[in-house]
Amino acid sequence: MRIAVLLGGVGYDSQRRTLSGILDRALLDGTSVYIFTCGGWKYELPSKYEEGEYSIYTLPDFAQYDGVILSSDTIHDVAVTEGIIRRIAEADVPCVELNGLKSIFMQVEMENRAGTEEIIRHLIVQHNANKICFISGPTYSHDACVRLQAYKDTMTANYREWHEENIYYGDYSFESGRHAAERFLSAGCGAPDAIVASNDEMAVGAILALKEARYRVPEDVIVTGYDDSIIAAYSHPRLTTVRRGEYEAGQMAYDKIAAAYRGDEVEQRTVIQGSAVFADSCGCSARDVYSAAAMKDMYIAEHVRAYHDMETLRNSSAEFTSQQDFEGLLECLEQYIHDMGLEYFYLCLCGDINDRSGREVLSEQDPASDGSSVYSDSIWIPFAYEKGEINSYGKFERGELLPPECRIRKTKAYGIVMPLHFQEHCFGYCVAGNYRQAIEGTFYQNFILNLDNALEMIRKQNMMGRLQRDSAHKDI
Repeated sequence: MRIAVLLGGVGYDSQRRTLSGILDRALLDGTSVYIFTCGGWKYELPSKYEEGEYSIYTLPDFAQYDGVILSSDTIHDVAVTEGIIRRIAEADVPCVELNGLKSIFMQVEMENRAGTEEIIRHLIVQHNANKICFISGPTYSHDACVRLQAYKDTMTANYREWHEENIYYGDYSFESGRHAAERFLSAGCGAPDAIVASNDEMAVGAILALKEARYRVPEDVIVTGYDDSIIAAYSHPRLTTVRRGEYEAGQMAYDKIAAAYRGDEVEQRTVIQGSAVFADSCGCSARDVYSAAAMKDMYIAEHVRAYHDMETLRNSSAEFTSQQDFEGLLECLEQYIHDMGLEYFYLCLCGDINDRSGREVLSEQDPASDGSSVYSDSIWIPFAYEKGEINSYGKFERGELLPPECRIRKTKAYGIVMPLHFQEHCFGYCVAGNYRQAIEGTFYQNFILNLDNALEMIRKQNMMGRLQRDSAHKDI
């Protein structure tokens, strides 16, 4: 079986858990999984970078897959999501939508009310909190809106007042949590009894701002989060939060696809309930935390890894952009791919090498002939790293993703598919095979960004060289 997974915001802990649930089930079955993802986000104003990132979702030909898992709430562009849903429906393949609002597909829903309600009631009953402020996620996020409404309803049901000035609309980042706490403290009516955040990152940002303002957590202000991410365990005090069940949702989504593939009857909709995890940040004793020694070991391991990743990013940025031609870039890329420990890596470029003049790769890009995608109809692979061997592959149709003769196509593996672009200008895409670090944090995403910048520099150099030669030819 071969399935496609479409998910946005790669690098977030919640997305990592979802993908881990899918992969752990799929790999036991010997299923090949291709994850189409990017770091795109919905910005306040239209962004050319965002356009280039979201182009990856136009790439898959869903008829080539036995099933699709779509995490629609992580792709923060309605038009992009609607286009994906339309193409999946046209392909008529089994699809599971995670937290989706469309009823045409099978559903796995991680509900957002129960955990939020449990947290609010706990703060009121157990900790006698009266003034409770809320840090919401962005207004275009369905999950954020449900959590916000749960806050309002539970406050009202428990005879606690809430006002708009008690609500801050954040964007799930540490900084928005920090800004929210600063605004709550500067409101002129004293510090709140508690701050409830829509995710753990914003809760940690609020804790940092409170500590800087000389407030103690939880003695002066209680702070809670949502998602039960790894940052909740690292936080001091350990964060009270909501365990959402992303890993279980990923497993359930895969199980539904596998059952549909076998022809079994499948339940149309499954709901996974959230549950509160009470810990130190609300004044309760955490029951499921790591030991102090284990936390130190985890911190040191993470610090060492972060240092190594930063060195790799810094060095690759300098070396990639110093290359004078495409061949030099590929030689440099080979060493980094080897050192990073990838089993497979494919650099897939738009167009056909046979159409290029000389060795001027990237000097021009062919637009998609049907107008439905920024990708050209034909793709070629000038660089393929396959378990230490370097290969290349000629022209193939973009719907295939990779040519049948690729070694990864002959194995049961998973691949992470990400766009190659500069702003809205599409170069192609890359496929990393059997490389978990691509979905664990933002290291791999930033590495690909370095490669994007190097490809753009070579494109500009080639175009300048062509213009100079054309000018010299006219003078003659």
